[in-house]
Amino acid sequence: MDGSAGLSARLEPAPPDTVVIRLAGELDLATREQVTEAVRAVLPAFHPEALVLDLDAVTVLDSAGIGALVGCWKLAAGVGCVLSLRNPRPLAYAQLELTGLLDVFALPAAR
Repeated sequence: MDGSAGLSARLEPAPPDTVVIRLAGELDLATREQVTEAVRAVLPAFHPEALVLDLDAVTVLDSAGIGALVGCWKLAAGVGCVLSLRNPRPLAYAQLELTGLLDVFALPAAR
């Protein structure tokens, strides 16, 4: 991963019909495919109504990472699943706000 600290994706317990993927590390150009692959694996395996990506442990989120999140949202929407984000760090939240994606990812408008 050309020096990147990497990204991990771990499933967490969730209410029925919901899957939570806790991401940790850097979500950037070098790791964007990892989150996409995790979502691609979860959707057909669990057929969730809701998919939540927990960003609490994501230390870097760049434009490529945001693009990956949007791609994951499209994958989920394509199979009738609602994808949302939770716990973005302040910088990640600001980036999502600047790009106008708070509503897309069901994040509150004010923190």
